[in-house]
Amino acid sequence: MSHHEQAQELIGGSDKSAQQRWMNLRKNSNHLEDVQWARLEDETLDPVLTAPCNSEELDEIIQRVSDGIRLETLQRLYLHGGFVLHDGVRISFIGGRLLVNGRTMPAEVPMISLLNVLSSKSARTGWDLTKLFVAFGSLNINNIEAFNPQQIPPRVLRRRRFRSPLQKPGASVLFTWIEWMAEEHLTPPENYPLNPVGVWARDIRVQLGVSERVKFDQNIVEAFKHHPKGLDELNDFPWMKRWLSYQASTQFNSNRPWPFSIVEKRFKFMVRSKNDATRKTSVPDKPEIWAFLLSSAFSPITSNTGELLYALQYNWTSQNTESQEIAAPLRRSIQFLREVIDGNADRIFIHDEHLLVIGRLGHFYEVRVGRGAHGAPFVIDSIDSLESRQTHPICIHDGTFHSTVPLGDTIVSVLLALLDDINTSAEIDSLLHHITHFSPLGFPSKLTEKHLRFFNTKALQALKEVVTKHSPRGRIGIEWLPQPPVHELGIENQANQNMQHLFRRNLAYNRRRWQIEADASVQTYRTQLLIEHALAADSVLPHPQFIEFWHKSFDELVEERRGRGIHHFLHHHQVGDERMYLRNYERDENALPLGDIRNGERRYCEVFPRIWEALMHHPIGATFQMGVLDVGALTFENCHLGVTIRNAQERRMVRRFSAMLGFVEQGRNGGSVVFVRRDHPRPQARRQLTTLLNAAQETLGAHGAPPWWWHYDTVCETPREVPEFRWELEQDLRDQNDRNGPEEYAP
Repeated sequence: MSHHEQAQELIGGSDKSAQQRWMNLRKNSNHLEDVQWARLEDETLDPVLTAPCNSEELDEIIQRVSDGIRLETLQRLYLHGGFVLHDGVRISFIGGRLLVNGRTMPAEVPMISLLNVLSSKSARTGWDLTKLFVAFGSLNINNIEAFNPQQIPPRVLRRRRFRSPLQKPGASVLFTWIEWMAEEHLTPPENYPLNPVGVWARDIRVQLGVSERVKFDQNIVEAFKHHPKGLDELNDFPWMKRWLSYQASTQFNSNRPWPFSIVEKRFKFMVRSKNDATRKTSVPDKPEIWAFLLSSAFSPITSNTGELLYALQYNWTSQNTESQEIAAPLRRSIQFLREVIDGNADRIFIHDEHLLVIGRLGHFYEVRVGRGAHGAPFVIDSIDSLESRQTHPICIHDGTFHSTVPLGDTIVSVLLALLDDINTSAEIDSLLHHITHFSPLGFPSKLTEKHLRFFNTKALQALKEVVTKHSPRGRIGIEWLPQPPVHELGIENQANQNMQHLFRRNLAYNRRRWQIEADASVQTYRTQLLIEHALAADSVLPHPQFIEFWHKSFDELVEERRGRGIHHFLHHHQVGDERMYLRNYERDENALPLGDIRNGERRYCEVFPRIWEALMHHPIGATFQMGVLDVGALTFENCHLGVTIRNAQERRMVRRFSAMLGFVEQGRNGGSVVFVRRDHPRPQARRQLTTLLNAAQETLGAHGAPPWWWHYDTVCETPREVPEFRWELEQDLRDQNDRNGPEEYAP
């Protein structure tokens, strides 16, 4: 019989409820030696001789611990006093840790699960709780290697952990348990201050921590071949026999996690769910089930019991495909979505979970289901380039959604809004900004008169009317259209055109378009080349070829993201190091320390630049909070950076930072103001930042010091999703936190 069949037989079939599976496992494994090792000879004996309090008080303690409520002093004293068991062993709890005869166990234990058994006479009767609790205290749930990490360089340590064999965690906890048993329960030979078995177990545990597969197998075999006298006293435990006859594993190396977990101080078993994911199921507070699972965990994975444990995980839930009835409203909404897509087959296209929509003037939008801005159930991206795939998010909703509206209807409303993006832009500022500042896909950033024949005259006129209505005095224009001669402009319009020309010269204003054009100088974009060919051949727009490029762009998505991440990392750290070198007057930072970065000029050259960078890298819909009073905390939703804002001037600086980058005030949360990101950075954000910092430096900085704005990163695109923040943006730099420097500060 295979291990999978054995697992199915133990739990009575994977189509049962969780309670039925545990009941069957308890009944079908009761006769096995993996359960009998924890039984008392007298099955009617109560293993608890004395308890620290009566059952009502103990139940109240368990309830408070379960609810996360702090225990009263007397209740803590009860747990410190502990339980005296039948063999004279005292079990107690201090600070959530298990103590056996006053000695803290090496590993974390499920405290609530243990207390439930200690408080139930029917559950504990007939069971040797000392053996069970010592096994729990030796079981390293977190799979931390049991050796001194200071003996090994960090890089080597990480590499060796990654190459750990599957059976190494079981061996690690085994020798932890042997060491404990040797010191507490085995009598050392005469004239020996330490038991040789404990010393042997500790040495093997350290060696296994740094050994690789071949050496691991050799060390295990050699260890049990030459073990010291006294180890035979532990042969009554079933897993010891399996390790004495250990065989090498033929499986690949893996950092596979333990099948057990402790959640809210309760014992959990990780199993496979119906959708082939991992979930945690609660283990009943029954000693017979504990005995079976612990014996399996302490056994080598190459043994029948070890393989049966993982077979239980795999077969816990039935994987049979079951047809599920789709609710009628959702089914109708999906059919409606399909009809809309089929009815606009020339402007809506599908690739996996992505939908491509072409606007009235040729702007390309990508829609997919996901967590979008303002809690929207969809994400919208504008496609800037298809050769080296470049997109940026667009928000066209204010966050008002109804859970009763089927998802298909919601996506249909988005598709229809993007198909008629010109009229939609009359109500959505972010969409209007996009279609007026960025030319359609494949066209140059500034069109000529010959390009206008590709566009529908009515669509262009409709966009001009929307722009005129939105900005009657002409402060907003369609940047990519050919501009009329200067003599045809009014004085005010001419001034606006000149000012917009200056804005375009600013790197931050049109950074996305400049980056695309800079890349185009290195490689010719086929979309632009196809437009030029269509123009020369007097043919229609080459949208079919664009659609083909769009499908192919997904194949390079992973590589491009990885490349951008490496470039950002290298660029940031190189530039940051150079700036700090200049800031220290061309001397190494260690040669001329500037003190705590939270004080003096370093505060505005190192701490506040981190605030600026953290704000830039939060996506649309992300939030941060800032205290309304002096010495209030500034915290972020998606990173752990924390800064104390000491006075009103610093609060004004943070408010200016947030406004430049598209944040608006959302409301109050206690003594803090909540800000949410609603838009992309302002076109002139970098210039405004420079002006702000120069003014602040005149009043707060030292005379003749380099400009503060040297230390602030250039404005970047708003990310579509939460990125991986560098470690400097995960530090807690609040004044009351002394982990990153002295607690005192000098404002």
